[in-house]
Amino acid sequence: MASPRSLERSLVLLMLVPLFTIAILLLVAGYYFDLETLSIFTLLLVVLGPSLWAMQWLYHRVINAFDSVAVQLDSLANEEFTMWHFAQYDGGRIHGLKEDLRRIATRIGNKRNEYAQNEAFVFELINELHSPVVVLDGHQQVYHANKAANEHYGALSLLGMPVSELGLHYQQERWHLRHGQQEQRYTIETHVLHRGARSYQLLVFVSIEQSLRSTEKQAWKKLVRVLNHEVRNSLTPIYSLTQSLREQQQHGHALEAQMLDVIEKRAQHLLSFVASYSRLSQLPEPQIKEVSLAQLEKRLKVLFPQVEIQCHVEAGLLHLDMEQLEQALLNLVRNGEQANALQGNEGLRLEISNDARWQLCLYDNGTGIGNPDNLFVPFYSTKVNGSGIGLTLSREIIRAQGGELTLVNNPQGGAIAQIQLPQ
Repeated sequence: MASPRSLERSLVLLMLVPLFTIAILLLVAGYYFDLETLSIFTLLLVVLGPSLWAMQWLYHRVINAFDSVAVQLDSLANEEFTMWHFAQYDGGRIHGLKEDLRRIATRIGNKRNEYAQNEAFVFELINELHSPVVVLDGHQQVYHANKAANEHYGALSLLGMPVSELGLHYQQERWHLRHGQQEQRYTIETHVLHRGARSYQLLVFVSIEQSLRSTEKQAWKKLVRVLNHEVRNSLTPIYSLTQSLREQQQHGHALEAQMLDVIEKRAQHLLSFVASYSRLSQLPEPQIKEVSLAQLEKRLKVLFPQVEIQCHVEAGLLHLDMEQLEQALLNLVRNGEQANALQGNEGLRLEISNDARWQLCLYDNGTGIGNPDNLFVPFYSTKVNGSGIGLTLSREIIRAQGGELTLVNNPQGGAIAQIQLPQ
């Protein structure tokens, strides 16, 4: 079996060649000049001793140089970019090698800084997204989560949390949410990020609910435009005609006059009905502005003196369209007053709090919600003369500002209209 080749073995063999040559020459010279054995031994010791020391020193110097190269490369692999291993070399090939390694270290350091800046940029971009985004490390734990993800799970920070506590499971090469654990329906989009030898998974929570809302909103807008165009075009001449007939009728039958009166009233009602629904398709884009909590409280107290307003936050800033929010609150307060009147009760209370999101909760003392499934369906109303537009319009106003409007029954009686607004 052949012995393995190594630099050390080659150096030793090469150094032995001149030593054996010198020793043989000294022995031949001693024999030729008929020197005594002691003299020959002394001559060998004087000549070979310094040579052995010099070759041993050279051997260790070469090996130490290679050891320094190995240590320096190991330092570069561990992202340490100092060149102190070659500090004693200021010239020659080793100095040139040191400069080459210094340039490599500089390039690696620049690349590392570039990658760090790119990673910071990606994470900053993730933090600005309104959709929940979670980054998992190789141990299936949360490495990074944006503000929307923390708000979604109701936690101050998700860092270090195992994926099992997020209600996620991996199936058919995709992440899925376990059923019954989320208020909204999401689909999870997964992207793999590589950083050196490490891999991370970027999980983006894409809300299906949001796309459904947009589709639903567009469908209702189209329907309202059709109703507004077709019905208004039909009712306007009818209304005008009945007025003309009434002006010309001086001595007609009482029944005919009564019928014309009914036609006129119904036409007026339908015109008003269609006009109210056209407001859905004409809702302007919200003008989001920064409003302090003190300003909001002051305006609401002036607008709703009959409502008890309680603030559970000392100060803060909201980003909203104040005029549109007031319009939504007008509809909700009117509904609350009507619910109180049906029960013969009084009193409305508006509570303002900030728990991850701004919340405005309006409490009434009515009978509560009897049919929650149809609350936000246009055309549906439980009131005798209701158009079924108030709650739908209010919800669209709040959603346009990035919030949500929900109505729930209060266990202590009555109903609660909950408005959630982003920070």
